[in-house]
Amino acid sequence: MKMSSSRTQAVLAAIPKLIKHRPSCLVRASQHRNYSQSSAAKTTEATAEKWGLAGALYLERLPVITPKMTRLEQEYKEYKLQQEVEQSLLSEYEITKKEEEERLAIQKKNVLDTPLHLRNIPIQTMQDKEELWSKELAQFTPADRETEADKSNDMRSTDRKLDQSLVLLLKQVVDGKEWWYLPTMNYTPGLSMREVAEQALTSNCGTDLKFRVFGNAPSGYQIKNYGREKREETKLNGHKIFIYKAEYRGGPVIPDEDNSVLDYAWVTPKELRQYLGRTTSRVLNKFIIY
Repeated sequence: MKMSSSRTQAVLAAIPKLIKHRPSCLVRASQHRNYSQSSAAKTTEATAEKWGLAGALYLERLPVITPKMTRLEQEYKEYKLQQEVEQSLLSEYEITKKEEEERLAIQKKNVLDTPLHLRNIPIQTMQDKEELWSKELAQFTPADRETEADKSNDMRSTDRKLDQSLVLLLKQVVDGKEWWYLPTMNYTPGLSMREVAEQALTSNCGTDLKFRVFGNAPSGYQIKNYGREKREETKLNGHKIFIYKAEYRGGPVIPDEDNSVLDYAWVTPKELRQYLGRTTSRVLNKFIIY
C-alpha cells in the first residue's frame, strides 16, 4: 500500500517538532552520555600525571624482654596462681616429701628399735634440698631491665628499651633541608621494589647489618605530594613510597656520609611522632608490632 504524497509531506513536516519535543528519557540519556565522556577525559588527565617511585625499609628490632605487667595483670596473675594451688593435685615432689615426713616421724618413735650402726647415717631429705635451692636462689642476681643505653639515653644503641620495639630512622639532607625518615631509595629500572628497599638500607647504613624482609609485597605505602615549584622543576606530581617491613637480626649501623646521612636513631613507636610528624607516624603505626 503506497502512501499518498500529501500524507508523506505531512509526516516529514512533523519530524522537526517531534525532535524538538523529544521525551525526557532521551534527554537524560544524552546527558548521561556527555557526563561519561567528560569523566573519561578527566580519568585520562589523572592518568597522565607522573609520579616518582621509591622503596623504603621499615627495619624493626623486636622486644627482647617482656614488658612490665600492669596492676590489673599482676592482680590477675596472683589470682590464677592462688586458684591453681587450691585446685591442683599434689605433684610427685610433694607426694615424696609427704611420705618422707611420715617415715621420719615413725623412725623417731621407734628409734630404739633401730640398730646403732644405722642411726647416724647421713640422709639428704627433701627439706635439705629445699634449703640448698634457697641458698642458690639467694645468690642469683637478675639482670637490670634498665640498660646503660637507657641511662645515658643513647638513641643509636639497640640495647635501649628492651621491652619495646625499635625502628631505625635516618637523618638526611633532602633539597637542602634536614629531615628524619626510613632508609629510602628511588626506584631503579631492572630491580624489583623489594630489592630497591633492601639497597636503600645497605647503601645508607652499610653491608654489616643482618636483617630479614617479610615477603615480596610492601607492608604499606605513603604518597608525598610536591608543591608547585617542585612539580614544575621535576615534572612530577609527587612521590609514591612503598614500605617493606624487615626484622633486625644484628650488626652495626655504619651511616654513609656520601649519601648525606647525618645521623641515625633507634626509636620506639611512641617516639616516631616527634621525629616524623603526625601524618607519617600514623602511616607507620598501622603495621607496627607492639
